[in-house]
Amino acid sequence: MMKLTRTSAAIVAVGCLLAAIPRPNALAASCAVVSELAAFVSKETGYRGPAACPPVQVTTTAVLRSMFAKAYAHGEEPLAAYLPDSGQILLSPTIDLTTALGRSYLVHEIVHAAQAANDRPASTSCSGLLESEAYWVQARYLRAHGLAEAARRFELLSIMHGACPQPY
Repeated sequence: MMKLTRTSAAIVAVGCLLAAIPRPNALAASCAVVSELAAFVSKETGYRGPAACPPVQVTTTAVLRSMFAKAYAHGEEPLAAYLPDSGQILLSPTIDLTTALGRSYLVHEIVHAAQAANDRPASTSCSGLLESEAYWVQARYLRAHGLAEAARRFELLSIMHGACPQPY
């Protein structure tokens, strides 16, 4: 039988503490982070924020792919989703909320939560306008954090989504 010394007990205790430290994307559950990002969204859009802190949960890539099967079939990798029925935000386990790029995905979904809180209908004459706005605010967040190159990609996505077909 192995004798437990103070040193080995300390090593086990440190290991347990390290296992309990949340991974970067586990910060998704933090209402303080969501509130800070919601304030940015409100400043950029003029929307009032969601009435309550939207629950943010890390989900599997497979779940996000199944929710956005059409986009995934065209080569897009879904990284986050806002679920209007529950008010929940889902994030891919690959998103690192300790980075501005990672938080920008949460900003994008908070825009959708704010759109819902401000009675922006999910089905408009062009649903791409809602996506366009979310991508644009995401780009603004990235620019505000010195990530101009990443911001340009989201600005292009915003323009593409906002190019709604017009009736003649």
